[in-house]
Amino acid sequence: MTMSWISETDADTPLERVLGQRPELVARYRRFYQALWQDGSVPRRLLELTRLRIAAIHDCDAEWLIRDAGAGVDADEVEALAAGRFDAFTESERAALAVAEQMPYAHHQISDADVAALQRLLGPAATVTLITALAFFDVACRLKLVLDIDAQAAALDAAPLRRGALI
Repeated sequence: MTMSWISETDADTPLERVLGQRPELVARYRRFYQALWQDGSVPRRLLELTRLRIAAIHDCDAEWLIRDAGAGVDADEVEALAAGRFDAFTESERAALAVAEQMPYAHHQISDADVAALQRLLGPAATVTLITALAFFDVACRLKLVLDIDAQAAALDAAPLRRGALI
């Protein structure tokens, strides 16, 4: 269910149906979001881990219930993300999750050392892509929460993540 003042449009996902009030923005947002997942500079698994952690921090079921089956994140890892336990992840995953952990409510505290660790492990271009993706994941959660995007409907639309739709 969405907020009563918004009429849903015909689109691929619940978020796109709401944002469809501005079709040109949906198209731009979709292209940008799709590029984050498809350009290959950041592994899908790393994107999925950080997306899920940000969803957990926000307690955003509409984002949390979506899974990218191709990212290779197993049930134990999902449980660890929900609990904020990162010890079983690789060094680069822990570094990315450390920054993801701060993005929603402590983004001003992301330090030069945090970014330097990402650059050392991922390279400068991937670091920029990842930080941009983290900001988008944060925005997606905030939009879904404020617009009251139905969590079950969003979960049913998990396939668009692979197509590049807004999830």
